[in-house]
Amino acid sequence: MEVVMSFEKSAIAFRHYRLTDRQWVIDANVAHYERIEQFESSFAGAVSKALDLIEESLDDPKSSFLIAEVGEQSQPIGCVFFSSETSTTGRLRLFYLDEQYRGQGIGRRMVGELIEHALGCGFDAILVSTFDRHEAACNLYRKLGFKEFARKPAMAFGQQMHQIDFEKTLSDHAL
Repeated sequence: MEVVMSFEKSAIAFRHYRLTDRQWVIDANVAHYERIEQFESSFAGAVSKALDLIEESLDDPKSSFLIAEVGEQSQPIGCVFFSSETSTTGRLRLFYLDEQYRGQGIGRRMVGELIEHALGCGFDAILVSTFDRHEAACNLYRKLGFKEFARKPAMAFGQQMHQIDFEKTLSDHAL
């Protein structure tokens, strides 16, 4: 699968995650969240552990792991992963997009691709968890039909935040 989108002379392509992407995913997430969110260094281990779980599902046809790339050099700029949580529910994980590409519809398209994948695989719902300080992600999830079902205080990566859990019911979403 490769989807190409054009943005100001740059082509954005989506492709499947490869094991060689692992270090980029870790580095990009850690650099952003340590610099912007002041997350402590334990965040790197959490990203690595999440990737371990994701990589166990690479051969599962119900899972989908996207990398967004730009330019002739196919520079990675974003990632989002979908995997089974139960037989009827999937979960989005590690949604990240480089700051300079935000606000252009790329993230919406990335998550949209995984919603379509989940529908095609017969899932009933998609879950995603984030923190309240990630306002753009929360707003995007809401625009895509995710409903907040839980909000609780959380001390995570050295920061006091609120974890927000969202769910999108797929029964009302047309292919």
